[in-house]
Amino acid sequence: MTTALYFLSEWAGEDAWKIHVLNKVKTKCEIDSSQLLEDVLRLIKSKEKLDKIPDIDGEYLDRTSMVIDEINAPRNINALSSDVRFSLGKNLNVFYGENGSGKSSYVRMFRKLADNYFTSERDLTIIPNVYMEESIEKPMLQTVEATYTLGDKKKNEIIDINQRHSALCKINVFDSESIIPLINSDLTFSILPKGFEYFQIISDLLDALRNEISEAIEAMIAKQDKIFIDSSYNFIRDELENIFRGVKDFKSIKVYLDNNYPRSDSYEDVIQEIELQISELESSNPKDKIKILNAQKTKLLTIRESIQKLSAILNQENLEKVNELIMEFEQKVQEEREFNESFQKNVSFLEVANNEWVVFVKAGKQYFDSINKTQLKIGEPCIFCSTALNSTSVNMIESYMKHVSNSNKEKLSSIEKEILRHDVTNVVISFAEEEAELFESEKFIERIKFVIQLVNRNIGAFSASIKAKKVIDEKVILDVTDVVKEINLEIDVLSDRIENLSKSNGETAVIIASRKELKETLQKNEKLHNSLKLLEEWFQFQESIEEYKKVKSKFSTNTLTKKQAEAFKNIVQGEYLETFNRFAKELKVSNVDLKLIPKKGETMRKKFVSSEEYKVSQIMSEGEQKAVAMVEFATDITIRNDFNTILFDDPVTSLDYKRSEMIASLVYQLSLDRQIIVFTHNIMFYYYLYNASAKMKNKENKFFKVDEFDKMNKGIVSESFSGRLENLKEVMKKLTTQEQTINSKACFGDELEEALKKAYSDIRTWCELIVEEGFFNSVIRRYEPNIRFTKVKEIKGHFINELTSVSDLFDKSCRWMTGHSQPTETQHIRATKEAFNEDIKYIQRLYDQYK
Repeated sequence: MTTALYFLSEWAGEDAWKIHVLNKVKTKCEIDSSQLLEDVLRLIKSKEKLDKIPDIDGEYLDRTSMVIDEINAPRNINALSSDVRFSLGKNLNVFYGENGSGKSSYVRMFRKLADNYFTSERDLTIIPNVYMEESIEKPMLQTVEATYTLGDKKKNEIIDINQRHSALCKINVFDSESIIPLINSDLTFSILPKGFEYFQIISDLLDALRNEISEAIEAMIAKQDKIFIDSSYNFIRDELENIFRGVKDFKSIKVYLDNNYPRSDSYEDVIQEIELQISELESSNPKDKIKILNAQKTKLLTIRESIQKLSAILNQENLEKVNELIMEFEQKVQEEREFNESFQKNVSFLEVANNEWVVFVKAGKQYFDSINKTQLKIGEPCIFCSTALNSTSVNMIESYMKHVSNSNKEKLSSIEKEILRHDVTNVVISFAEEEAELFESEKFIERIKFVIQLVNRNIGAFSASIKAKKVIDEKVILDVTDVVKEINLEIDVLSDRIENLSKSNGETAVIIASRKELKETLQKNEKLHNSLKLLEEWFQFQESIEEYKKVKSKFSTNTLTKKQAEAFKNIVQGEYLETFNRFAKELKVSNVDLKLIPKKGETMRKKFVSSEEYKVSQIMSEGEQKAVAMVEFATDITIRNDFNTILFDDPVTSLDYKRSEMIASLVYQLSLDRQIIVFTHNIMFYYYLYNASAKMKNKENKFFKVDEFDKMNKGIVSESFSGRLENLKEVMKKLTTQEQTINSKACFGDELEEALKKAYSDIRTWCELIVEEGFFNSVIRRYEPNIRFTKVKEIKGHFINELTSVSDLFDKSCRWMTGHSQPTETQHIRATKEAFNEDIKYIQRLYDQYK
């Protein structure tokens, strides 16, 4: 069997958070919406999976019926007598009484206790007995002692009618205030098959979650709004709004700022330079300033030229070239040293080996080279002395020649000259204090001085290494790219300033405006970059807000309502329509259209005539409206499987006798399965109910009479086992007593008015009884459905002459009796003693004639 939980499972699907909510609801424990929101957010964020819930049997909810066994001692409930005590039957209980007897006080009491009560009257306050003198110090409790049976347990309690009672709240009430809500309002199905209650509970939880997350969003928005609330951010409001619109997440803020609002690395210097330019442009004597700026530019050009020249010398390539020469020089010096030592050994026999000897040897070497002779032979003549050479002489001469050939002195001299050619000792960059005073920016001047100092130090190190013929350290290399760039920028700025100062007044004004605009832009950009952490915080809030908004959209009840509608249509709708139509047919109600409307986890039912824009109350008569309301009420009770007490307060007012009998039949039908309590002052309706119940002798069907002892003691109940209440003779006795009271000297003012109202209530009853007993001679009786044909011939036909007078008296009684209001045109008319005495004479005469 398809159950409500099956449709709820379809609604939950694979969503872990929905399954979690449904599982929570199934536990039927109290749910903390704040904790539930934490759980839901965690499940949504973690994308955790939960097992689906199992289905359950689709039985109706267990409804333990409630029956009221006895009512006793009502206190401070209108003017009900505290001496009241009566027992009720488990099925039909009918109370008859005249208006003002206290019936309505019982209805209000039950209505106040009942939960299942549709009403157009919002004020359910029940006043205490205003006629009773009560000490102010005592609390004005309104109580009634009740004995009731709930299931198989019988209880007796004193109940405060202003406090909800867990058992008596199950009472169902139908009275005159129920009609309009029942026919015009969109009503919910309060009790449905098992599982349907989860739809509304979950809908309420979704609303609670939506409220919780809305509050969280509002709190975050409030914190977010405070981030840039300070007035110091007013001048960047537009830029902030652009950022809020243009940036997707807090991680990309820095890149966005760099691309759209770049900041200056030397912000203070740039601002100072702009302010200086503005000041210059606004000055009244620009010519002197132009001279100073030209002097600054000339000096910077000189410094740049010197730095670039030295940079060309003190670069990596030139350093490597010089170091190669120095290393080659060192190598040659070492070679020369080694040959000299070797030569020294070979000429050790000479006491002195001076330069002249070396020159002499070189001359001989040159001769041999000229004749291409590379080797001497023994026996050849010496070129110097013609003596024949022996082996010793040959070896010695060859040794000399070899030494001369390997000498590096000339090469060393050449290399040394090449090295010294790179010396930059004479290149010095100077920057006198008087020259520095020409410049405005101290930071720039310090920077230039530092660079010059560094360059001069490197020059000294370079020159010292060259003079010492030592390899030069790479630390002396100059990379002046940034410095030259900075100097070039300064030169360009100076050129622009000189050019701007040479412009006309009009052109100068435009430049001033552009500089001020640039300054403002730089200040805004700097402020934005300094606010980076706050911007990140703002966007973190924004991401959380957007995330919460997406989650909030998940808490919509639309899909839940659709599923509830599907479940209702599948499980309940057919039974409801069938039941409504069955009751409508019984009460002869037609042309009422029904529509079932899914709404927030519930299904509402709506009634209209012809079109949804026409309410039942706009089309149908008062009697038809009451009949439709009875159909709706009976259908609701049946669909809910509600077997608790039902209270009806004059359900047939304004109905014709035919429909009154139909409603009596319906009320009796409902009483077969539950306790019914009916209060009425309509004697016809009383007998319709009596006749319906008389067919089956059931001791649980009871009939009561409600009377008043006096204005302070109303609602006195007596049981009438026969079902017959009053006859013409009894009413005449009451009217005779009332005649004595009204005509007494003590009866005047308000007391007279109340006595007259009560008397005309009884006169109204007399009118009904004189027709029944005097005219028809009991051929038609209220408690019997058929005409007694055996006595038709006893009808007193001449009574027809009195029908108009009796009818007029009946209409007058309806206006003047207790509990009935007059039409607008007769509201100023009240019953009088004179009119009563005249009417009572007519009543006595007619009674004497037809008793």
